[in-house]
Amino acid sequence: MAHSIFRTFLVSVAATTLAANAAACTATTSRTVGKDDVSDQIAEKMTDPQGNKPEEVSCPGDLEAKVGAQLNCKMKVKGITYDINVTVTSVEGKDVKFDMVKTRDKDEVARAISDQLLQQVGQRPDSVTCPENLKGLEGTTIRCELVDGSKKYGITVTVTDPQDISFRFRVDDQPEE
Repeated sequence: MAHSIFRTFLVSVAATTLAANAAACTATTSRTVGKDDVSDQIAEKMTDPQGNKPEEVSCPGDLEAKVGAQLNCKMKVKGITYDINVTVTSVEGKDVKFDMVKTRDKDEVARAISDQLLQQVGQRPDSVTCPENLKGLEGTTIRCELVDGSKKYGITVTVTDPQDISFRFRVDDQPEE
């Protein structure tokens, strides 16, 4: 694959029609916020891009009452499943505050990058992997990895539009050592 193309490659990728809605919530607890309480907050505050409320929300467990603790839940709206990341922002006594944001699956982000590279240079890289889901907040950045033959390149992925979790990416100029 022509590595010189990667050096200046910058592309904006449109995501699926997810709207990124960050919302601050508060729950009262001692050590955790129950998964039902988190699900109720998602059901109350989150919507799809058309403003429809979820019919179903599920979380895999309770949310630890510790700043930075995260929980990845799912909501279903009109038959479409959305990933929701819940992150604790503060804990004061028994009050736990947390944000909720839609995310784009890490494998979907990697596929979108690979697809765009195929369109732009006529060939897919050997692989593209991302370490985590992309949070739908403008300016959010993650680092992914592209493998082309024996060379590995870092990829910076940045959210440009939180409404549909659109992003741009840039492949590093030089392979990783």
